[in-house]
Amino acid sequence: MTSEQVLSLTQSFLPDINQESLNLVVIEKGGSGRLFYRVTDADSGRSWVAMAYTRDRPDNARFASITDFLLNHGVAVPEILARKEEIGYLLVQDLGSIDLGNYAGADWETVQKPSYLQALKTVFALHQITEDSQPADLPELEFCFDADLYQWEQDYFFNHYVTKFEPKGTDSFRSDPVFSGIRDHLSDLPRSLVHRDFQSTNVMFKNGSCYLIDYQGMRFGLPEYDVASLIYDPYVNLSEEQRDELINYYFRLKQDAGHPETFEEYIKRLNTCAIQRLMQALGAYGFLGNEKGKKEFFRFIEPAKDRLRHVAASECEVINRILM
Repeated sequence: MTSEQVLSLTQSFLPDINQESLNLVVIEKGGSGRLFYRVTDADSGRSWVAMAYTRDRPDNARFASITDFLLNHGVAVPEILARKEEIGYLLVQDLGSIDLGNYAGADWETVQKPSYLQALKTVFALHQITEDSQPADLPELEFCFDADLYQWEQDYFFNHYVTKFEPKGTDSFRSDPVFSGIRDHLSDLPRSLVHRDFQSTNVMFKNGSCYLIDYQGMRFGLPEYDVASLIYDPYVNLSEEQRDELINYYFRLKQDAGHPETFEEYIKRLNTCAIQRLMQALGAYGFLGNEKGKKEFFRFIEPAKDRLRHVAASECEVINRILM
């Protein structure tokens, strides 16, 4: 869909706006067959986001139905204001340009910490919807986190990161039983809805409120996969003390909601999820840089390696033999 077509469609949904006062600007954030445009009314200053998408990836077409579902269940996401799903067009609430990553380096106690706590509380609402008790209005989702998906993520790590960036990380490591152990352990645990890519750029803030975006890959999995994605996010540097505060806060949310588990069980699951997630992230950086030509992702490899070394130190010694 061209910019002209997007503007024309948007104008048709805003008949009370002076058409000549509408400006269309491409928003850089986006990908996977999706384009985002900020549409601004120069007269009033009001703005909207137009999303144009292809069906090259099935999750693109699921964005609208998942948005409707999440709003119905009290999860903070942008509202859809108009739609023509048959041609891949949505007009959604403009959440601005401030994401959680924009607060990096700000004062921890007064800015960063409250924002992270908001983010965890927002995604916690999603995590309360379990696979064993699915709502009647649940839309079609991506395949759940099962043994096959965990294996795919591990292969992604070896195929796109290890073989390209770790010359001593030979394929013999791939068959180490620790990896099948992680896969089998995580796939045996009860699942809840998870965001799937819960990191700093996918948490937006506007007028003091927190919203999730880029959730079209939502599926059933482990809440700790989302928590690990956020607190070990390679895009933002958090100290160990700051991570511990966030880890403890999420555990308190679970306790208050009546989840029967010990802190030790929770930490064990969180660390295992962090190892799995960081392997997936390194695979993604290798794939995006080498296969898609997005070399800018290479700069996140070292932070991701550091975080993976840290969480694997006591749980998965073979990882540190791979990450030279």
